[in-house]
Amino acid sequence: MRTRFVLLLTISVLIISFPVSAETDLFKRFKTCYGGMGSDLAGNPPAELAEITDFVYQKDLATFTFQEGRIYLLRKMEGRPITAIFIGQGHAHIEIPSHVEKRSLEYASGDSLVDKTFEVAFIDFSDDFDLKLKEKFEFEKTSLPWRDFNRSQQGEFFFKPVITHRYDNYFQLLRSLFERKEDGFFWIDFDRYVFSFDPNRPEEVVVAYEHEGGDTEVTDGAVLQRQERNIYGDYESSNIGFPTTILSRGGELRMVGLDGKNLDRAAIDFKLMVNADSLRFVSLFLHYRLKVDSVYCNGAPIEFWRRGSFTFMGLILPEYSHQGDTLDVQLFYHGTKYHQTMPFVDNPTPSPHNLTFDIYKDYNYIAPAMVPAESSERGRAKFTSAPSEPYRMYMFWPYAAGFDTVNIVSNIGLTLSYITSKHIDKNHFECFLPFEQYEPTVTSVFDFMSSRLGPPLATFAVSVFPEPTPSIPSLIGVSQTDCHVDGTGGLVMAAGEAIARQYFGALMRPATDREYWLMDALPDYLSLMAVWHEISPAVFFGELGRRRNHIYGLLDINEDRPLATGRRLDPVDRISKGAWVMHMLRFMMYDLEGQGNRDKIFWRFINELKLVVNNSLYTNEDFIRLAEKHCGGSLDWFFHHWLYDRNIPEYKIKYQIVERDDGHYIAADIETKKVGADFKMPVIMRVVSEGGRSVYLRQMLEAGQSSFELGPFTFTPKELVFNEFHSVLCKDKVKKK
Repeated sequence: MRTRFVLLLTISVLIISFPVSAETDLFKRFKTCYGGMGSDLAGNPPAELAEITDFVYQKDLATFTFQEGRIYLLRKMEGRPITAIFIGQGHAHIEIPSHVEKRSLEYASGDSLVDKTFEVAFIDFSDDFDLKLKEKFEFEKTSLPWRDFNRSQQGEFFFKPVITHRYDNYFQLLRSLFERKEDGFFWIDFDRYVFSFDPNRPEEVVVAYEHEGGDTEVTDGAVLQRQERNIYGDYESSNIGFPTTILSRGGELRMVGLDGKNLDRAAIDFKLMVNADSLRFVSLFLHYRLKVDSVYCNGAPIEFWRRGSFTFMGLILPEYSHQGDTLDVQLFYHGTKYHQTMPFVDNPTPSPHNLTFDIYKDYNYIAPAMVPAESSERGRAKFTSAPSEPYRMYMFWPYAAGFDTVNIVSNIGLTLSYITSKHIDKNHFECFLPFEQYEPTVTSVFDFMSSRLGPPLATFAVSVFPEPTPSIPSLIGVSQTDCHVDGTGGLVMAAGEAIARQYFGALMRPATDREYWLMDALPDYLSLMAVWHEISPAVFFGELGRRRNHIYGLLDINEDRPLATGRRLDPVDRISKGAWVMHMLRFMMYDLEGQGNRDKIFWRFINELKLVVNNSLYTNEDFIRLAEKHCGGSLDWFFHHWLYDRNIPEYKIKYQIVERDDGHYIAADIETKKVGADFKMPVIMRVVSEGGRSVYLRQMLEAGQSSFELGPFTFTPKELVFNEFHSVLCKDKVKKK
């Protein structure tokens, strides 16, 4: 996490909860404990103190040795403490058994393991840490001196829930507190590291690091499942046991406001299947701008907890549910954030949707599988949306202002309905594309995509919307008011990316967050292929070069990390590197000797990929095996580096032209650096003759020092063009002897 200064982080965040009936004893106890989590440790609070020596505490992968010093136990809840502060000499050792997570931790901290001494540690826990201490040491009652808290307060700062956290740390600790097991919640800040074990997350172990001094939060480096599951292989990393799955979502959305974008009331029903052995506290997520009014489960009101401006919320069930149970949950909420209007859980599995929209009469909306509006109460109407395809994230788009439509029939016979908003003030925008320029470009790019991929999924007609908006099935959002720099992909690339999301977008079914790179990178690369076709290869390579330069920038500051770490990557980072992965795969499939469509294998791969990722849950391994099918052999060596590792190769080549009796050869010595010893990669080269003739070849190059020879050639070579088509993401220096 790069350093950020966020004013909101210094402001106390209000706690918002809505008990809908008389509070249960559990909820009263929970509220008391939650309030105690925020108690000020700077005011000499009561504590228990012990001098300890040679105390070793093992927590999953981590071994903490408290060699000597004093330890305070604080914040007693439910009869036992939940916070500890250690001052003295300690040591932490954490071996990371996963290759991809080693590389990710290396990005975050500069090292692929943790082997650190520390003098201060701040600990929050609801496991057996206090009991283990009290088995060995005598504690006395005292108070915490301010100076000792002052030395440890960084840990208190990082633990406090803030809006950038995915989870509410207080809630996660307390849900474990009310079960208080040996494998309960444990969180420790030492030096610049944070190690945490949370039994109620899908991946329980996180090793984080304060990536830059002064960061407002730590950066998650290694994220793994608990040790006994032994799921550490690169391909196995997508095998995550999520605690819950949403099976279906439905209900009614009442829309109001001058532009029809305000959500006056949502009454959403969803079925939730329990996958965990047992569950009473349920993690749920809803955009923070949507304010929850009440929650019901199986027809009865239940209690919940949510911080203001926090996406995370916790449901507290009246009793335990068990593996295989199905819960009928109903949420009532309101707000203005409709792009992510549905509740969701950790598990990204898509679900069927069946929604009714209550809208102002004659207001206009685009939603998947809309059924025409019917009259409702005076001045209002209703329409339904029940797409046959399940959605991971359901979106819709209102456009209440005046508009016209212009219908254009594409080359495949599909009608493109261009929405021309009358309210767009051309003089208000720095850039405005006249419809005469906008429509032919978008239509041409649509024809390019559809001629290769067929009609878009799940639609018989497509609307083209002239303002920036997420592209969803049946809606292509291509801005008519953006500025496009000469010499770039411009409108072609913007249209290509939006149109590609008709095939690779809202209907994709990633098994985990680790597959998210493909949902960003593939539409981006397909938009670049549209640039190649609609403008020129030169502009294509210029845009590809911009992505390469972004990666170079990350390398220069040691900020690159594996693609398979998923949503931990900044979107620009995963798009840039992911587009290059697609490009390298394309040129591994590229027909160097064929005539006509040399990309035919790549397009067959993309068409089959379209079926795989939109019709079933897919993992990174599914993507890899499909690529292998079309490349004709194992690609473990390719994805081991480009998906699960970091850094890019640097090539240094010296070559000479050699003449023998049987013809001419090119003999080359090459050094490949900055990659692992097992790295190898086919590089496309072009040999140019004295007369201008060219011959294309692929040469597999490995890490370290090596030599290769090309030929024999019946002509006299003049030059070797290394890495033709930029077939490999690399840096290179080529010299003719």
